[in-house]
Amino acid sequence: MTEPSDDLARMIAMLQEDFMFKLPAEISEIEQLWHRLLGGDAPLVELKNLMARVHGIAGAGAMFYQAAVRVAALEMEQCLELIQAAGRLPNSEERRCFESLISALRQAA
Repeated sequence: MTEPSDDLARMIAMLQEDFMFKLPAEISEIEQLWHRLLGGDAPLVELKNLMARVHGIAGAGAMFYQAAVRVAALEMEQCLELIQAAGRLPNSEERRCFESLISALRQAA
């Protein structure tokens, strides 16, 4: 019979593997939403949805010891918070920043 700690470790490893497997698709969805926002195809209210998704990735990155994922997502979240506080679409500097962070997140995945 296996020890409960072995079962827990296996379950955590499975969850971590599932997170990393699904992460590229989640990043693609975030990128699509970002481009919809930039193009005016999604209301600025959708920024909260984008922030929630990025926040979820940051939290999962921390939980599953994926430091590069966590850091990129936290920086993305900070960028989005600034945009939200301004109450407008992102300016060119914010666009470049967020898009470079999407690339960093994609590399970490």
